[in-house]
Amino acid sequence: MKFDLKKFTQELQTEFQDSLSPKEVEDLLEINEPYNKDNPLSTGKSLELSHISFFGEKSTSENQDYSGKRIDYHQKIETGINIWIADNFKGKSSVLKVIKYALTGRDSLKPNIKKWIKHILLNFSISNKDYTIYLNLEGRLKALLLNGTVKTLAELEEYKNEPLINVKSESEYQIQIQDFFFKQFSYYSLKWTQKSSVKESNELLESSASWSTYFKSIFLESKDSTSFFGGQDKKVFQMLLGLELTYPINQLTVKKEMLSNHKGKQQLFSEMTIKKQSGNKIALEDELTKINKLIIELNQKNLEKSNINELYSQYNIILQEIEAENSKLLTFENENQSLRKSLSSFQSKLSYNEYELKRIKNEIVKNDRKTTDLEEYLDIGIFFSNLDIKHCPSCNHMVSENKKKIKLEEHKCALCSEGIEHSETDLDKEIYTNKIANLKIADIQFAKEIELLDSDNEIQQNQYNEIHSKLNNLTKQKESFKNTTLLNKQLKDIEAIINIEKEKIKPADSEKEKYIANKAIIEYKISEIENLAIPNEVINYDKQIEFLSNAISKLNVMRYELGKNALKRLEELMLNEIHEFGLNSITDIYISEKFDIQYKQDGDFISFDNIAEGEQLRTKIAFYLSLIQLDIEYNFGRHTRFLMIDSPSKEEADAKYLDGLSNVLKSVQNRFGNQLQILIGTAERGFIDVIENQYITPPETYVF
Repeated sequence: MKFDLKKFTQELQTEFQDSLSPKEVEDLLEINEPYNKDNPLSTGKSLELSHISFFGEKSTSENQDYSGKRIDYHQKIETGINIWIADNFKGKSSVLKVIKYALTGRDSLKPNIKKWIKHILLNFSISNKDYTIYLNLEGRLKALLLNGTVKTLAELEEYKNEPLINVKSESEYQIQIQDFFFKQFSYYSLKWTQKSSVKESNELLESSASWSTYFKSIFLESKDSTSFFGGQDKKVFQMLLGLELTYPINQLTVKKEMLSNHKGKQQLFSEMTIKKQSGNKIALEDELTKINKLIIELNQKNLEKSNINELYSQYNIILQEIEAENSKLLTFENENQSLRKSLSSFQSKLSYNEYELKRIKNEIVKNDRKTTDLEEYLDIGIFFSNLDIKHCPSCNHMVSENKKKIKLEEHKCALCSEGIEHSETDLDKEIYTNKIANLKIADIQFAKEIELLDSDNEIQQNQYNEIHSKLNNLTKQKESFKNTTLLNKQLKDIEAIINIEKEKIKPADSEKEKYIANKAIIEYKISEIENLAIPNEVINYDKQIEFLSNAISKLNVMRYELGKNALKRLEELMLNEIHEFGLNSITDIYISEKFDIQYKQDGDFISFDNIAEGEQLRTKIAFYLSLIQLDIEYNFGRHTRFLMIDSPSKEEADAKYLDGLSNVLKSVQNRFGNQLQILIGTAERGFIDVIENQYITPPETYVF
């Protein structure tokens, strides 16, 4: 049996020819992609991990025995079944969550562990093609997807090829890693509708299944042991089976739900509703006119009853007068300050000039004294220096020429033997004459400086006097300023009268406020009515919804017929695995055309939710193992052949269950060990030596 879209369309057109045109039928069946998009045959691809490593440092309170310990975790992962055995709360679940984070970009690690880990490297292959994921968690997430195998950070630094993914945010990584795995395993986003989260909104929104949604079929976390896939279980199931016509059924279902939503909206805006609202609008507008008239009348009465407007006018006149006086006072203060600064400046200059005049006059006096001394010396001193002393005037002894010569060489006086710097006979009249001339030149220069300073003093004094006069005039002007204290008192008096007048009209104001409030309510109601959108055309949603329901029903029947063999084999595989787990009370399994799975127990078919809680996890694991076997044995489905199971013995597990799971694991390893990969984390030490690839952590010891 092969699906024929043309024939299918013609049959529906014939069936609905009285209510829908051929064009309307074609538009309703349009899904923008081919109806044969799905293919139940396996892609032959499988996901297989080869190595996981992550690095960091445990940073927590000092009283913890592991505080400050470095994290340097490396683990090779083998084909087939791998099992981590460690006590509860020692890190085995975190290893699986690190793998999930790398493969999806979705973080479910505990906050403290997320804070410890700084780098993650995950090596995996898809159909013998090797890849490496690198996550840098130091600050904002940086992620790479690389071709080939990179096991250490040192090798990462030497990696030369262009990355397949290179992003710097968690959200961007989620998008790109989803795109990568969707292409690898021929997945796409099945859709569904849901009501908007906005309160009181009638909008229906379209949502899509993500790679993270489908990953629930890979990672069986202990917290999800009592739910099958999560909120969108059937969507995951349909994608994993990949049965023909799944895509068109999904698209038409979304279209039908959207039409149902539009129908509900149209009903809200029916002709009767619009007519009723129009009548309401007329009544509201009449009421609004009356209220506006009453408000105008109250305003007029208030004006007649009170002289409050005249009081406000007086108030404003006085206020303006105060502001004018304050402005004049501010101008006065600024100008007064400026003039005083100028006076201070001129006083400083005059003081400086007086100091200079005094200094120069002192210098002239000194020069005059020096000139007088030098002139006297030239007239008298040289005469006495040239006298030839023959006898000492004290003792009358002869002063010989030889003694004079000796004393001259020793630079001593021939009479008293006191030391002398120069012989009086060596005085040079020209030198002293030059000194006198220089002193007189200096006096001339000093006289010029005195003349300049006197002239500058006269200018400075005139300007000083002028500014001082302005300052005196300004001070006299201030006396004409009005006293604002009196004006402020008048302002307060008028304000008190205004308040009294307000009290007189308060009752009317209260009534006016009530009218204004009612006016606002009426105006809002009118605007609400005006904003009601009247449909341009009345659409026959009922027939369109009926048509889509009919089409979906027919496609469901066809899909079930096309996939009957695959579903039958899956039922058989599931029943066998459930029995291997020791659940012999389930005697049959049935999968309906709508992908509802029913389990026959005690003669009745029940759903997964009605299975005993202690048996749900076994049933769930059996389902996934069966999906993988369906791919391996019969070449049906799109499961990645990769499974992670966290704490499979947390539920009420008796010895029979554990034995059953051990036997199933051994059987799966023996039958399909090189064609799938299952990672299991458990605290149950009864699983030791069940599987060859086991990573055992001693009791009370951390995995990393």
